[in-house]
Amino acid sequence: MSATTLSYFSILALCLFLCTPVVKAESRETDHTIKVSLQKRLPSEAEEGAFIIVNEMQEWKGNETAIIICDMWDKHWCTGATGRVAEMAPFMNTVVSIAREKGVQIVHAPSDCMEYYKDHRARKLGKKYKFKSVEGELGDGLLESEAGADWPFEISGGGCDDKPQCKIGKAWTKQIESLEIFDGDIITDSGVEVGSLFKKKGIRNVILVGVHTNMCVIGRSFGLRNMTRLGMNVVLMRDMTDTMYDSASWPNVSHFTGNSLMHEYIEKYVCPTMVSSDFTGHKQFRFENDTRPVVAFVTADGEYRANQRLPEFAHELLLTKNVNCEFALGKPATKGEGRHNIENLQILIDADIAVFFVRRRALEPEKLAMIKNFVSSGKPVLGIRTASHAFAAKENIPRKNGGIVASTGKTSEFLSVWPEFDEEILGGNYHGHYGHLDEGCDVSIVPGMAKHPLLKGVDPEGFTSLCTLYKNRPLRSGNAQVLLLGTIPGQPSEPVFWMNENKYGNVIYTALGHWDDWEIESFKNIMINSIDYFLDTISK
Repeated sequence: MSATTLSYFSILALCLFLCTPVVKAESRETDHTIKVSLQKRLPSEAEEGAFIIVNEMQEWKGNETAIIICDMWDKHWCTGATGRVAEMAPFMNTVVSIAREKGVQIVHAPSDCMEYYKDHRARKLGKKYKFKSVEGELGDGLLESEAGADWPFEISGGGCDDKPQCKIGKAWTKQIESLEIFDGDIITDSGVEVGSLFKKKGIRNVILVGVHTNMCVIGRSFGLRNMTRLGMNVVLMRDMTDTMYDSASWPNVSHFTGNSLMHEYIEKYVCPTMVSSDFTGHKQFRFENDTRPVVAFVTADGEYRANQRLPEFAHELLLTKNVNCEFALGKPATKGEGRHNIENLQILIDADIAVFFVRRRALEPEKLAMIKNFVSSGKPVLGIRTASHAFAAKENIPRKNGGIVASTGKTSEFLSVWPEFDEEILGGNYHGHYGHLDEGCDVSIVPGMAKHPLLKGVDPEGFTSLCTLYKNRPLRSGNAQVLLLGTIPGQPSEPVFWMNENKYGNVIYTALGHWDDWEIESFKNIMINSIDYFLDTISK
């Protein structure tokens, strides 16, 4: 071959190199294990038509996991939607970068933009496989699990919450630039392509992020429903998404509450959700304009259906109080493996109010520290029933790691407890309960307290609770103000609802909380009044 020919081919090779789209490279771990906390809502076995909220811990292999980024376009026809995408994208890019380093397959799926990426190496990877078997499994419309389910809201004008509403039309050409595309990522907007790739690579776990949850994220050919149809272990990362909902439409809640209602729907009928904290180790993302007060429900109780009644209560608060309700969940069990754990306690970092319905749990020291940090901040605490012995495990519980001591520090071989929570924070004196009576206990208003704002809507004649009566006399706080008393035949009355001012702040506690109590209007009112009281306090 002549020197001239060699020179020609050298120049040609250089031109081809320069014309190839630049794709960033990033190191990946192929055998990394990812621990995820999945939140879902299951039909209750105790009450027909009801749901319980549960948490399931899973460990995934990085090379068996993918993240699909749905329709994070450079521009949306809705100005508000465009702004929220731009706000979320940098945080999402961090999450995706961490995931990529763990060996997770990243799929960029900006629908209707494939022409823009036609020469991109990631696009060529994206259309490498197209199996007819995958095409046959995909479908349109609702899943069987959604049959008869009520959609959580209505929308007008495409769900645009701007005033006036923006004009609907295509405004996008590509994915937003702040989401980086690296070597090994793929670009596709085809469920057949992405499903075929997953089958080929042995990917089993699929996380959806992006916009919009009630439209593209759930319904695209690569969306939640179709990934479910393909048999994938599919999850929505709920803090990395947005919803097209306008607050002028039913049920007339804020845009961000519409997002929360959509998450509820997905957890009930489609798939579990998770938060980005499982990748970042930090608090979850929150839109700057989502100024709703955060009510954190911390529940780990296996006796009183707390994982049914608290979500129902939270749903009512979403619809009526313009709050954001988040859950930190432990197993609803009185014994057994994994009971001494509560997941998603990072919600306490941003919480304005914490509701505790927990029974005799011991926790990893760093998790209990998150609870103590919240309490010591002076923010309001509402304790329900077993909260009086929430962190008073009856015996030492060994750490799962066997008490391994780090070379630079000292670690206890046992999980941490906080038996003083009752006395120091709630002001109570729990020391057991009286026996169960079929007729329950009679609850009455303390004389002179009938007009207290926490007792608004409580029957002046009192009501009957099916709870066994807790022994709390005498309370151990001089600042406690008792509002309701419980009485059973042959025994002195016991305090069952009080306020307390501890050294940090204000607390409300009730020794009531049987699952049937939530059907009693007077009890529901004291719960709503408690939240109202705290919301008024934090707004001042």
